Amino acid sequence: MYDISIKGGLCLVGDEFTRANIGIQGNRIAYVGREDIRGEVEIMADKKLVVPGLFNAHTHLAMTVLRGYVEDMPLMEWLRRVWEIEARLTPKDIYWGSILGILEMIKTGTTAFSDMYFHMDEVARAVGESGMRAVLSYGMIEKGDEEKGRNELETGTEFIKEWDGAFSGRIKAVFGPHAPYTCSPGFLMKVKERAEELDTLIHIHVAETKHEFEEIKQKYGKTPVKFLDDMGFLSKRVIIAHAVWVENEEIRILKKRGVSVVHNPVSNLKLASGIARVREMLRAGVNVCLGTDGAASNNTYNMFEEIKLASLLQKVATTRADALKAADVLKMATRNGYVAYGIEGGELKEGMLADIILLDAKSFNYLPLYNPLYSIVYAGYGCEVTHVIVDGELIMDDRNVLTIDEEKVVDRVESTVSDLIEGLRPRG
Repeated sequence: MYDISIKGGLCLVGDEFTRANIGIQGNRIAYVGREDIRGEVEIMADKKLVVPGLFNAHTHLAMTVLRGYVEDMPLMEWLRRVWEIEARLTPKDIYWGSILGILEMIKTGTTAFSDMYFHMDEVARAVGESGMRAVLSYGMIEKGDEEKGRNELETGTEFIKEWDGAFSGRIKAVFGPHAPYTCSPGFLMKVKERAEELDTLIHIHVAETKHEFEEIKQKYGKTPVKFLDDMGFLSKRVIIAHAVWVENEEIRILKKRGVSVVHNPVSNLKLASGIARVREMLRAGVNVCLGTDGAASNNTYNMFEEIKLASLLQKVATTRADALKAADVLKMATRNGYVAYGIEGGELKEGMLADIILLDAKSFNYLPLYNPLYSIVYAGYGCEVTHVIVDGELIMDDRNVLTIDEEKVVDRVESTVSDLIEGLRPRG
């Protein structure tokens, strides 16, 4: 008798969809096969597709409260406006913005995410209450100020010591220096040393825009990835967001150092940052995963949008229809994210963490269902998700989120934005 049994679903096992039963014991997948099984909780999945949960590998979760405010601007101008607004956000704002973002992710099939922001205790609290899995980092900006750098590093360190492993291991706490253009080389190396001391990871923005690429090259005489590598910063501990502007040598460096890359296609297009060279990175053996970035630059946390667009962008950028195939992009959205952050999930396989989603195989946009893989990647909206299991716990049952009061969240977010409205009033 398993804690949860998923019976008769069309399951993505390895690279193929096959009819199977899945048994969950504790927080792990204990059985995948065709034998009849029983569970304390039984989910009849004969009309469902069963796949690993999606991993949103780069977010700024609480930016839901800024969704739709700063629009149609290039990154540097957009950042200036956003930073002005963010200075007004309170811990309460961060909490309710995070809960709203988590609600959206659960309802669209995300089981784990990586977040970089501030007031991160509030984000951690939201994660704990919601049942989600998360990699959390306090976003550090030092700008060459030695005293500020000391304070930022200590804040990041204390956050890790307090929250790493919390909620039965659902939270993994890591370091989050913002970017090479907001953090000095000396500060970045101190972060690296502290990460090694604490045996944790580093999540950082790198080479997002051409402006950043040229700024780093002019200031240090090297392109961003080469600059970080020459100072000894890069290693398998590092996960870089974006990597839009990278050269051939830098792709080889990323592979050699074991660095993972988070591709954020919607945000990169919306801010006119460019199209990352995902096909070349994957062909070189770089672990590339998918993220949404923040809701202020996306504007959703729906990973199905990223999945489809990631594939289409590589096709048009390379003029090759097979540039990024459906199986590859779905792996980026699942297994690769878990690999990047050193978490044993992203596969329907015995021994893996039980982070699983079920989708309605009879959804109108999936029919006719010639191949479930193509339906998910090219026809998915996210509304097809019916059940979400995280860490062996059912947190959405037949589209009903069990851990969050949706109506309360909507009311509180609207109240939060109302309190901020004078500072958030659009100008022009």
